[in-house]
Amino acid sequence: MKYILYLSIIGICLCCQSCTEFLDEKPQFSLGTPDKEEDLRALLDFESQINLYYPGLIELGTDDYYLSDADFGKMQASYQEAYIWDKDMLSMDVIYWRACYNTIMIANIVLEGVGRLQPIKNMDIQGEAMFVRGLAHFYIAQLYCPIFDKDADSPYGAPIRLTSDFNVPVTRATVHETYRQIIDDIKGAIPYLKDQPAEINRPGKRAAYAALARIYLSMANYEQAGYYANESLKVNGDLMNFNEIDPTPSFPIFPKNVEMIYYGSTVSGSSALHNSTARIPKSLYAMYNENDLRKVVYFKSVNATEYAFKGYYSGRSASYFAGFANDELYLIRAEYNARLGSIEVALADLNKLLENRVRKESFNALQLSDRKELLRTILNERRKEMLFRGVRWSDLRRLNREPENAVTLMREVKINGESRIFELPPNDAQYVYPIPKEVLIQSNIPQNPR
Repeated sequence: MKYILYLSIIGICLCCQSCTEFLDEKPQFSLGTPDKEEDLRALLDFESQINLYYPGLIELGTDDYYLSDADFGKMQASYQEAYIWDKDMLSMDVIYWRACYNTIMIANIVLEGVGRLQPIKNMDIQGEAMFVRGLAHFYIAQLYCPIFDKDADSPYGAPIRLTSDFNVPVTRATVHETYRQIIDDIKGAIPYLKDQPAEINRPGKRAAYAALARIYLSMANYEQAGYYANESLKVNGDLMNFNEIDPTPSFPIFPKNVEMIYYGSTVSGSSALHNSTARIPKSLYAMYNENDLRKVVYFKSVNATEYAFKGYYSGRSASYFAGFANDELYLIRAEYNARLGSIEVALADLNKLLENRVRKESFNALQLSDRKELLRTILNERRKEMLFRGVRWSDLRRLNREPENAVTLMREVKINGESRIFELPPNDAQYVYPIPKEVLIQSNIPQNPR
């Protein structure tokens, strides 16, 4: 796919420096082909492409925000098309595809360097590169591939890139092959990774376990999702107590907090998803009761009737936080146990999270005995907890396959003075985005059915 998939290695190295003030700064350098271990380390510390590349497109079609008619009218065409779930999406921006494959290229360069420079002192470099490659392929799968179905394999998987040589042709793998590669990469990374690196922008074992929990959850493999959530929480299960958070700052949650496992975020799609334009649906805001501290930590009042989000785990107004934190793992483990029928175990995890989210004087532990009611409660809490975390699109895809949890999304938008209703039914083809036309022009891969 030529340059659509890849950045120049020289260009990467020339700008290989931190672009976030709150993460550790890394040195700038210049080279052609990495020929030293420290060169590989610097490539993995290229934060704008390793930690900040995640595709904003994964949030654009969700029901966690809405735009005013005026703001919708100001958006670029690709954002508008994603917002109304346009069938053809003729303006589909290649930026999301390119960003993921640029990251995959960097990981491949590092892995090839590890093989060329053996033996190397710090084998966590190999583990980090495998983790990064697996996670980038996962995001491609969430956007451009059908949902994983254990009973049927689709030919519309991702093009799997395992080499930095862009002259090597690729075709679309099947969906099963795509997820097999994703899981093999991240599982394969674990033996090389530290339990938890000192820097939150570098993945460790905890991050790999958390990634596997999220990946298996998206596949509706709840047993494995619960297993890996538990593996990560065994290393560290700390939670922030929202009673101790000052809700008054513009962004009350700081990225270096006790829940944080791995840092990642995005700025792509920010003009639509930025909290200066994105508004919280009234039905979603109403899900939080008055004693739920997320109501003041997560949201700010825009006017008498509208609210915007401010509870980014990235500590700034990114499109979303794409990393991993312990709160997500408690919810995954609780969901697994609820589905299994282990009600008391699931309740313990849910109550532990809520105890740290509700005003101390008003917290009363939930006591539920019905499995379906408990599962419904956990899914509601997941919706409330995981806003702007890059998971809602995947949740919709998997939960729409369960009739009791399926939803039809709806937006009302005024276009050229006429109010129009747009809907996204459960399991619709628009839950898979079209491959950008630039990619199709430069490759032989087939387009997704529309």
